[in-house]
Amino acid sequence: MLSCTFKMKFALLAIAPLVLCSHGMKAQSSSGKFRIGLITSLEKNLSSEDVAFDEYTGYSAEYDKINYRIGINLEYAVIENLTINTAVNYSNKDFTGTYYCAVCDFFLIPTPEKINFRFIEIPITAKYYFLPKKIRLFGEAGINNLISLNNEVIENSYGLGIRLGGGIEYNATPKLAFQVSSDYNLGMTKMSKESGYKINSLAVGIGVARRL
Repeated sequence: MLSCTFKMKFALLAIAPLVLCSHGMKAQSSSGKFRIGLITSLEKNLSSEDVAFDEYTGYSAEYDKINYRIGINLEYAVIENLTINTAVNYSNKDFTGTYYCAVCDFFLIPTPEKINFRFIEIPITAKYYFLPKKIRLFGEAGINNLISLNNEVIENSYGLGIRLGGGIEYNATPKLAFQVSSDYNLGMTKMSKESGYKINSLAVGIGVARRL
């Protein structure tokens, strides 16, 4: 009986490290599905040159400002090479605007002025990685939610866009990666009830991602 008990205890002691190791590997595998990162981009506003308030008034826009976007990304690996992504970004889409009015008699001709155009962007996209090695290419597609931070120019405080992009990633370590990417936002929502103004933009940026 004593010998049998000893053997059982020995077996449990032998199995315990394997169980703990297996549990640790599962936890590591689960946590490794998430990556968090930072990204900053230069952005070109490609929207309409007519930012209309109504049928007669608005701004003639010249997109000559250097705009940028900066934010935090979160990525979750659904299966190998395929991830779901979201982010919280701050962006400016400033431009030079000249006020016009088709039914007004101006004593002084309106002069161009800087128009501040600021947003919080929350994209939700799917990203697929090609060439799953140290250097990887990727493509991305999804939607982009734009929340206006100043409604002086547009009426609607929310806009929806289609986001398409791609880039290249360099895996410096198993947990740390650097990216160079580009994306195009195609506006789907009218930002003013009286006009067809939608926000289109092109961005090129760099970022870093860390596996959790």
